[in-house]
Amino acid sequence: LKRQRKTFWSRYGFHSPETTGMDGFKQLEVPALQLEFAVQHGWAAVSTDGGHDADLRKLSDASWILPSSKERRSPHDSGPQRDIAWDLLHNFASRSLVDQIVVAKSIVRQFYGVDAHHSYWNGCSTGGRQGYRVAQKYPELLDGILANAPAISFVNLVMGELWPQQVMQKAKLFLSKCQLDYFRAKAIEHCELDERVKTGYVQDSVNCSWEPSQLVGSTFWCDESEVTVTQAMAEIVQAIQNGPGGSSVENRFPGLWAGVSMTALADSQIDKDGRRTPNPFRIAASWLQKVVLQDEAISETTFDENYVNSLWVSALYEFGGLLNTDDPDLSRLRDSGTKLLTWHGTDDKLIPFQNTVKYRRTVEAIMGGANEVDDYYRFFLAPGVDHCGGGAGPIPSDPLDALVRWVEDNEPPEILDAEMIDQEGDVVTRELCLWPATSKYMNIGDPKRASSWSCVGGTERPQRAEQEIETEFDYGSMQQPQQNIADDQTDSSKDRPGRAGQILAGLGGRLQGLDLGLRVE
Repeated sequence: LKRQRKTFWSRYGFHSPETTGMDGFKQLEVPALQLEFAVQHGWAAVSTDGGHDADLRKLSDASWILPSSKERRSPHDSGPQRDIAWDLLHNFASRSLVDQIVVAKSIVRQFYGVDAHHSYWNGCSTGGRQGYRVAQKYPELLDGILANAPAISFVNLVMGELWPQQVMQKAKLFLSKCQLDYFRAKAIEHCELDERVKTGYVQDSVNCSWEPSQLVGSTFWCDESEVTVTQAMAEIVQAIQNGPGGSSVENRFPGLWAGVSMTALADSQIDKDGRRTPNPFRIAASWLQKVVLQDEAISETTFDENYVNSLWVSALYEFGGLLNTDDPDLSRLRDSGTKLLTWHGTDDKLIPFQNTVKYRRTVEAIMGGANEVDDYYRFFLAPGVDHCGGGAGPIPSDPLDALVRWVEDNEPPEILDAEMIDQEGDVVTRELCLWPATSKYMNIGDPKRASSWSCVGGTERPQRAEQEIETEFDYGSMQQPQQNIADDQTDSSKDRPGRAGQILAGLGGRLQGLDLGLRVE
């Protein structure tokens, strides 16, 4: 805050964790650098440790949920309530989010002598889940919420991330990274047959149908030997893609669709006897061991399908109401005037994009349809982009700026500018389409330029009257929503759209993957 001059103050943003996992509140990247970057560009930025250890070395460790001073009991005991640090878990779920916002506003008011002009949330992964919690229960505290790749159904996600291990354990066959990557490469190759340009990723994941069984009998070089694809290998990959219970997107965990990397969730390791054994994703494994199993050791038998399913049901019953942020009733967000903006990469190997698609569809079903919901909640898919960034596809360049223009200038985003540097060192630009539209190459022009692509298949939207909407925000009189907090504790470049060439403006000044404020007014 000391870097700011009072005469330059116009707004401040809340920068939530980028990718947090079970440690809850600090980013995988260097949080101090990102907060400083935000401050240097005209924002007051704030983060929180949520009241517990946020050591960057413990991002996947859920030990903080267990009170160390008590004797821990098995979750299968019929005795008293299990040992959980419920206060810390409530902090992680929502309480610290409200405290963070309210305290930060107070500090800004005291330091500058005036209230903030506008306030924004910015987070991804668990930070995205936290953003959705604010949108559903406390939207009056903010003007805009940027919540990307959100872990919306948190309990379903962390339990579902164990699904690939269950599949391989049941088959008594653990595939190597090289073998998994072969299936992925062939899926991308197949899906690109229907596309007019080769991008190195699946451009339209929803409409590409690929069966791993097509590869049975084929051979490839892997792990210093020739490998022949067997029916058992193909069935494992198919099951990982389908998710538990089949191929429907309505499953508790939708699976990893064709072309998405499987190596993070379907990893294995070589034991001292030379056998391949489970190596589950560390966040899911820590959740299972520390929270669900109450510090019991994890073994190969832990991943028995029936056993995990029973644990899944009990975890949903005990923690779902507190940690899941899948309530589709956004009437409070709608009535508050706050805007919610989300993008999600289709190559996300940790939180499948279908999870966010499912939530958006559910919201539309009860909130009056796509046109109504788009007034306050907009969603974009980023083809080829991995979890919160990275991957082979163009990454949203400045989604926070799009949110600011929506909130402050009444310019709802129809596209999000995206860019990347390809292997040849060229800048690749793209316009990400407002869901459910998808981006298609028009078979003319340079495919590395956004002007050669067009959004197709979207929802017809009525023309909006051009008018300026001015809203007065009185943060000084805003009170913390005590009733809802109590409920939680008991509840378990400008004018861009459609204009070729505008996409290229300001490319040199943007940084990939930093969803931070960039302006001083």
